[in-house]
Amino acid sequence: MDKVKTSKEILSLAAEMSEHYYHKPIVICYSGGKDSDVILRLAMETLRPDQFEVLHSITTVDSPVTNKYVNEIFAELKDKGIKAEKSIPHGADGKPTNMWKLIVEKQMPPTRLVRYCCQTLKETYTPNRIAVLGVRSDESTKRQGRNVFGVRGGSYSEATFFSLEHTDEVHREALEKEKEPNGSVWDCTLIKVMRNQQDTVVNPIYEWSDHDVWEYLRGGNYPYNPMYDMGYHRVGCVGCPLATWRQKKKEFADFPYFKELYIKAFDEMVKARKESGKDNVDKYGNKWSTGEEVFNWWTEEYKHTTKGQITISDYMEQVDDMGFIIREHKE
Repeated sequence: MDKVKTSKEILSLAAEMSEHYYHKPIVICYSGGKDSDVILRLAMETLRPDQFEVLHSITTVDSPVTNKYVNEIFAELKDKGIKAEKSIPHGADGKPTNMWKLIVEKQMPPTRLVRYCCQTLKETYTPNRIAVLGVRSDESTKRQGRNVFGVRGGSYSEATFFSLEHTDEVHREALEKEKEPNGSVWDCTLIKVMRNQQDTVVNPIYEWSDHDVWEYLRGGNYPYNPMYDMGYHRVGCVGCPLATWRQKKKEFADFPYFKELYIKAFDEMVKARKESGKDNVDKYGNKWSTGEEVFNWWTEEYKHTTKGQITISDYMEQVDDMGFIIREHKE
């Protein structure tokens, strides 16, 4: 299909620009989900092994099914001579961390509005490189209005985006100017950022639909995460605050060990809040006394009736004191 051809052109251009301006291969951020599988296979069909690397972020809350699948894919990449690495999450102190430590440190569960876990555990850190992501416009309204090449701002949500046509045009023009006697230094924003080897992102399958993704994977007989055959429509962290109550219920039924870990972390969180002078009482007088009560509120299993229910608005009143920056999730 035409989208495959376009995506391959995007990857080829990104690899060429990365080699020219960064003197390094592009970095494919691999999660183990269907979108990153598409990008990986497109790259393997289009690029030389030395033109790209693969990086997987260890979130510490991926399911054992996903972890096993990622290991299988990485073994395949190793056999093909493709560099593939995993990154360990680090906290603000520079030390390795995980979801359970973060919950205690932040003294609150991750919520839809305060998702401190994503930035620390999931967002792959690729400084001074071209990072290739599986972002698609039809995944949510928040992802619409972007394009295939992007210059990072303070966050991914603040990035400035450029089309394939514009990127190719300014790159060719820059190459021609480099041939001039004095080596012209005029650049557009994108080329200037790349010359300075700053962070840039590429979204090769930005215009793809779910149907396109599955048509490509199944049409090429490519492997994909077994989680999809278990009834999951999305593959991510177990207990993600963006997941629906129904999905959370399924996740904790399929992987009960994670429920135990969350409850244990919430127990420690309740203790930490008490020791730091924060109470565990909401405006209605309900009190959290155990991690299980926190878990029940957090999963919304007993919404509006659970003893110990604390609303998101209650937490918002504490945000400034806790030092968080509230922003809508853009990923």
